[in-house]
Amino acid sequence: MLKNTVPLIASLNSENEVHLLIGTHSMNVTTNRARAIVQSGAVATIVGFSKSSDADALRKKFAGESRVVLLEDQFQLGHLTTLGRSTVAKVVERVFVNLAQDQALLMQSIYQQCVKLRIPINTSQRPEFSTFSPISTYTDPAKSGLQIAVTTNGQGCLLANRIKREIVASLPTNISQAVINMGQLRDRIIYEDSNSLISNYYLNQDLQELGYGVDEDNWDSHKLNKLVHEFSMSDTQKRLKRTRWLSQVMQYYPLAQLADVSIAQLADDYVSNGKEVTSEGKLPESTETIQKHTPHEKLSEDSAEPSTATLSSQSKEKSRGNGSISLVGSGPGSVSMLTLGALHEIKTADLILADKLVPETILALIPEQIEVFIARKFPGNAERAQQELLQKGLVGLQEGKKVVRLKQGDPYIFGRGGEEYLFFSQHGYVPQVLPGLSSSLTSTVVAKIPATQRDVADQVLICTGTGRKGALPQIPEYVSTRTTVFLMALHRSEVLVEALLQQKWDPEIPATIIERASCPDQRITRTLLKYVPEVVNEIGSRPPGLLVVGSAVGALIDPDLLQFNEGKKYYIEEGFDGLNDIPLDLSAFGK
Repeated sequence: MLKNTVPLIASLNSENEVHLLIGTHSMNVTTNRARAIVQSGAVATIVGFSKSSDADALRKKFAGESRVVLLEDQFQLGHLTTLGRSTVAKVVERVFVNLAQDQALLMQSIYQQCVKLRIPINTSQRPEFSTFSPISTYTDPAKSGLQIAVTTNGQGCLLANRIKREIVASLPTNISQAVINMGQLRDRIIYEDSNSLISNYYLNQDLQELGYGVDEDNWDSHKLNKLVHEFSMSDTQKRLKRTRWLSQVMQYYPLAQLADVSIAQLADDYVSNGKEVTSEGKLPESTETIQKHTPHEKLSEDSAEPSTATLSSQSKEKSRGNGSISLVGSGPGSVSMLTLGALHEIKTADLILADKLVPETILALIPEQIEVFIARKFPGNAERAQQELLQKGLVGLQEGKKVVRLKQGDPYIFGRGGEEYLFFSQHGYVPQVLPGLSSSLTSTVVAKIPATQRDVADQVLICTGTGRKGALPQIPEYVSTRTTVFLMALHRSEVLVEALLQQKWDPEIPATIIERASCPDQRITRTLLKYVPEVVNEIGSRPPGLLVVGSAVGALIDPDLLQFNEGKKYYIEEGFDGLNDIPLDLSAFGK
């Protein structure tokens, strides 16, 4: 293999194929290969035994297994075109060679013939006589369908096996149930909601955009969060609603929680911990009677904003029980960027209402006994989901609980923190607000972008890419010495960039896409403003992400890396090298 190339790794459908195993120099290799072939649904035909006793040993190992065929003959090149299925003109579909190293000439002959016949071939311990290599694979014994494959491309099978073991060990103990549950929900939802439209081209296209299908390495992930107008959905969008929501659950929810997601949680109305919340954001009648003594403006169907009327001192003092609430910023993702105040609130809460974008590293800090609810802010449900969170928080407060509204980044930077402060205050529960490191500025730091720097950038502007009801926000004027950060913009980068260019923004200005800032899978993509939509379309999306535009983007970067043109439109840096796993003494905060 050329050093500058990487192999194309695929999940192969081998059902009913005939795979030819030549030689039994290593019985362990032959046995393991045959067993894997049978598990894949193919037929393992073994020929050219190194010793006659090998045939007897294999016959005992695979007694009663019709998919293992033992041919006690010396191997001949003619076997390649006579032992296969009639549907493929008797040509075998895959060849595994397991011969002693002193049979190199025979290995070469088999390899050359396989290349001529376009038969994939693997020769044990001889990559020069191989067109493919089996890789270290974990197959879930619970038959969930989960497989994890690792290769170091010849750098050492021991290392590949160790990496595989450590990856598997890091998964939740209920990962099998999670995969099975997600698959069952997907099948049920597609059947129930989409069966009548399944032949429709646009529906199939939509399903592919949601990450369904067999092409797991290549799907339009940047369209997962595409805009859906909540209160004017088309018939197809309505039918795909639960499908889209399930895709969001798979993408954002902690892996350990996927095993317990129910079909009811993907509906507008569902019951959670005995509290029913309707699609209009109402509580059950019994709960609403409790609120009758606390007059407030009812949230309208198309708005989650409470009234901004001045609060009287009397309403501020009203409180049902001893409940308390705090609005807490959890920072961009890394535990190292979580404040001590936020950690204290997380550890001492009774009920945590978390944004779906709060990363698993932060959620993992929550003690098991604390009730956690993750926002259902899926496309086409953002406003209703906000109402749902507000009402669940209010119920918790009326029950005397300590409620923590855990928000990604900072509560007040496009986090609806002000709206939530007003809502709970109007009901007699004045929130304590704990700031968090905002992703709008921490992301620039981890991306080596000085938001301000003398002679480069003398001002910073933080904007949203998605306004009320999905509308574009007011487009700011272009200032060459400004660093502009656009949040919630990548899913509609084409529309945003077009609007910026119409407002005379410089198309050649440097731009950086920052995704999963401070998380282990952080990705930083540098480009030019005019290329942003094309780049997003090509590399996909890894939410949460944002866009930074301005000359400061390249202030600390080697200029040679930022020479972009039609042949090279972007430069990617993967991973976060900061403090991800800092040792924390949590004894002061409880277990």
